[in-house]
Amino acid sequence: SDPSVAARINPNYLATEGDRETMRAGFELVRRVAEAPSIEPYIKQEEIPGTSVSTSAEIDDYVSNFGNTIFHPSGTCKMGNDSMAVVDTELRVNGYPNLRVADASVMPTVLSGNTNAGCIMIGEKLSDQIIAARDES
Repeated sequence: SDPSVAARINPNYLATEGDRETMRAGFELVRRVAEAPSIEPYIKQEEIPGTSVSTSAEIDDYVSNFGNTIFHPSGTCKMGNDSMAVVDTELRVNGYPNLRVADASVMPTVLSGNTNAGCIMIGEKLSDQIIAARDES
């Protein structure tokens, strides 16, 4: 409610057991790939986190302390007309008709390429809608 106060964003990573299971499975998959006979000759040893991290609890602890996201999160601000939607089809935030969201968060899935082009398209489409609404009034 106060634009001069920094937003508090909590992505809630690893909040559920399903999240932790998924990360452990990915962690263990990377190790299996590195141990594959075709790759093994090129690997001297696991540097990070090292073989001392092996139990589920140790993997969870490592992932929660050192894991991060480096790509473009999307799909965090559902667009639609149902009760789970955050924005409507004109990108207006439900309950706040003068506030719109025009970024990757309204994308239903992550694009296979860089999200920049999709974000530009969303912004262009929204600007066209705003201009058309202004011209109608």
